[in-house]
Amino acid sequence: MFYLLLFLLPLFSIANGLAVLSIDVGSESLKIAIVSPGKPMEIILNTDSQRKTPLVVAFRDGDRLFGEAAVTTSVRFPEKVFMHFLDLIGKDLNSPIVKQYLTRFPYHKISVDKEKSTLLLHHPDGMSFSPEELLAMIIQKAKSDAELAAGDGLSIKDAVITVPPFFNQAERRSLIRSVEIAGLKLLQLINTNTAVALNYGVFRRKDFNDTANYILFFEMGASSTVATVAAYQTVKTKERGFVETNPQLSIKGVGFDRNLGGLEMQIRLRDYLAKLFVDQSKLDRSKLDSNHRAIAKLFKEAGRVKKVLSANSEHKAAVENVMNDIDFRAPLKRSDLEDLWDDLLGDRLTKPIKTALESAGISREQLDQVILFGGNTRVPKVQQILLDYLKISDLSKSVNADEAAALGAAYQAAYLSKGFKVKTFIVKDANLYPIQVDFSRDVESEDGSKVTRAMHRTLFQRNNHFPSKKVLTFSRHADDFEFSVNYGDLKSFLTKEEIEAFGSFNITQVKVKGVADSLSKNNEENKEYKGTRAHFKITESGLLILDGVETVFEAKVEEMVNSSEEPSTVGEALAKLGNTVRKLFSGGGDNDTKVNASETGDTSSSEKVEKQQNASSSDQQASNATDNKPKIEIKIKTIKDPLKTEIQYLDQSVIESTDVDLSIKKLDDLNKKDAEKIRKDGLKNSLETFIIETRDRLLDDEYISASTEDERNKIMTVLNEASEWLDYESSTAAPQAIQDKLHNLMVTAREVFERVKEHQARPEALKALNEILNISRLFHEGALNVSEDEQIFTDVEIKTLGSLVQETTVWLDESMREQDRTPRYQNPKLLVRSIQEKIVSLDREVKYLVNKARITPPKKRKVEEKVVENNETLQQNVSSEAEEAEEIDSEKEEETTPKPLELPSSGESDQTHSKPSPTVGDSHTEL
Repeated sequence: MFYLLLFLLPLFSIANGLAVLSIDVGSESLKIAIVSPGKPMEIILNTDSQRKTPLVVAFRDGDRLFGEAAVTTSVRFPEKVFMHFLDLIGKDLNSPIVKQYLTRFPYHKISVDKEKSTLLLHHPDGMSFSPEELLAMIIQKAKSDAELAAGDGLSIKDAVITVPPFFNQAERRSLIRSVEIAGLKLLQLINTNTAVALNYGVFRRKDFNDTANYILFFEMGASSTVATVAAYQTVKTKERGFVETNPQLSIKGVGFDRNLGGLEMQIRLRDYLAKLFVDQSKLDRSKLDSNHRAIAKLFKEAGRVKKVLSANSEHKAAVENVMNDIDFRAPLKRSDLEDLWDDLLGDRLTKPIKTALESAGISREQLDQVILFGGNTRVPKVQQILLDYLKISDLSKSVNADEAAALGAAYQAAYLSKGFKVKTFIVKDANLYPIQVDFSRDVESEDGSKVTRAMHRTLFQRNNHFPSKKVLTFSRHADDFEFSVNYGDLKSFLTKEEIEAFGSFNITQVKVKGVADSLSKNNEENKEYKGTRAHFKITESGLLILDGVETVFEAKVEEMVNSSEEPSTVGEALAKLGNTVRKLFSGGGDNDTKVNASETGDTSSSEKVEKQQNASSSDQQASNATDNKPKIEIKIKTIKDPLKTEIQYLDQSVIESTDVDLSIKKLDDLNKKDAEKIRKDGLKNSLETFIIETRDRLLDDEYISASTEDERNKIMTVLNEASEWLDYESSTAAPQAIQDKLHNLMVTAREVFERVKEHQARPEALKALNEILNISRLFHEGALNVSEDEQIFTDVEIKTLGSLVQETTVWLDESMREQDRTPRYQNPKLLVRSIQEKIVSLDREVKYLVNKARITPPKKRKVEEKVVENNETLQQNVSSEAEEAEEIDSEKEEETTPKPLELPSSGESDQTHSKPSPTVGDSHTEL
């Protein structure tokens, strides 16, 4: 299915390391998807072999932990583990969301960075990190996992990241900063709901037509609930000069509750379990609340129980040693949880749907389908409430509740990347919050006095589609001025709680400079000031940008126009061509008169017509002469003069590039430390493995026979010392110290290991040497027995082989006798290396002679062939009787001719030597 929809046609080769990445960032976990050459988009497995990665990072004993290792650490050392920090992105210390976070996780400490005015989460070991830096660490780990999963040495630099649709401008800028710190190039921030809707649409593009199809997507995730009305239909677009019909996704309406999610359910269940534990143990609740480890254990158990009771009606909560060695066990029913969540699963659950439908301007009956996604939509009570509210019989689960957003973002990443070509699917996202420009202007009152009046201009309305551009003209400002960009009316569709958690309603304050200078510079009679224009746009990431400010003037310009010039447009050219054709076929419009006169035979009438034609021709020439004279036309020319602006962000302190560089360096230092730790752990494992294996070997009979007791005791002593050092001192040692320790152990045990290795390899080496010796002897004997007429080897070659065979035989006999007299615990006299050298010498000499035998013909046969070749013409003219006699002589000759030498195999040749050696003229001769 993927290959039908996703045309992965790499524009660059795989060697260029091309791949794109998508990360679906949730408050509790994240999913990673990649698109690489030759592969469809797919969810990857992390280093824990899981498709979902917890959004958790821990610091313990100098180590940085991610994923399941960090989650495990959170139970024992909760204050050293950071989780659920996505909601803190772009917030200040006074935000209700920050206060709620500290209430839910009381073991964390948060302060404000005095220089950057950003939040800082503190670690007990003295470290501190901003939420953006923590998120950047997670993104870097995701990038590393993706590159590992892609393989082939692919490098991933481009990414699409999902973002909650309710994130405002400050939150989006903070998330973009995290991606920058992580070292990725951001292709786009895509809203989570839009990514899911895109994932749904790309697999059903053939189901859409020019009639809008409305689908409600309902998400209930870890921390929020979002309802989205999406419309699908086909539209005609012009691309590369051609009109194409493509499917389009339009977000029509969105409703949300950013505090209604699985986390709130889990927190309530944790507090309920704490109450049951206090009732059972009779402990003081304040003591339990102050025990961070106990609270963390109950929190983890609450998450497990919530998942189990989503599929079962009854279950038992169990936690060992909550505190003071007291275990906790309690039976629970699904109805108990539903009672705890009663206010969450009522009107609050359906309100986002109502808001989404109202903002989209459609009713429930117009919905074609309702699709669920998000892990907490699996709660049975949630599904039942939705069925009752929407008055439908079924809820669709046609997208993967956990992975749809990551896959939709991966499709968008492939679409935006230059390295892949995918089918176009137009996406029109919706701006959730109205944005307006506020400024002041001096106006005259009724009494003639000047009064400063506050002005408001809506820039982007609620549910405006983006990406989008808008231009605002300030027509009455003749001097430098300023304006502010703020959010519009939010109270009409946001609750009181959401308004309080929203943050600043002001976005930026803009000072425009150089207006007066521009007016002075362009103060000419022919120029008219048309105002100061500010260009705004909302990017594909939903980020508001001031694209520039300029003064605009219109100038009247005189231009010389020649009427005989070629037409400037296609329409004018066609009109001129039509007139010419009409004149050619109608005789300039006088043919009717001429024909009528001719028919009557009235020559005088004909002469009159001719005179009229001549006069008309003269008038036309005069007219053309007049038209060919240059004319002066007045044209309006627009002149734009760029202005300087100073932008001050009001919703969040500006993070300078130097501050970003400091964060990048902080993460680089952590990455180097992690790499050093990985190297150190690898060396420690190697050292431990060597110690264990060597101890076992020294107890083996083969190693005992190859060593003395003193040697074994010495090695064992060194091993014990190294083992003790590894257990108690290696944690603080540098990697080089561990490597040196391993090297010293290997040097100490080397002699014994080498002896055993020699004893193990010697029999096989001797077998090989004896085989090559036998082959060499046979070859030498065969070469000696060849007649002089057939001999192809020189005396020196034969003598050299014989001497080598004799010397090797003598050396082998003497070495074997000496080795037999040497005890196994002493260094051997006959080394495998020496045996191999003898084998190589014999093999080289025999191969040389074998190759010579292959390509060299016997001497006598070569002479006979030459005689036959010289008398070829005579042989063709002999009689049949002579031919028969020649055949008989030839048969006799063949019987008396000695057979060629059969060459024994040297051990490596793949030729069979029973065949005659080929002659020089053979075309299939192998060299």
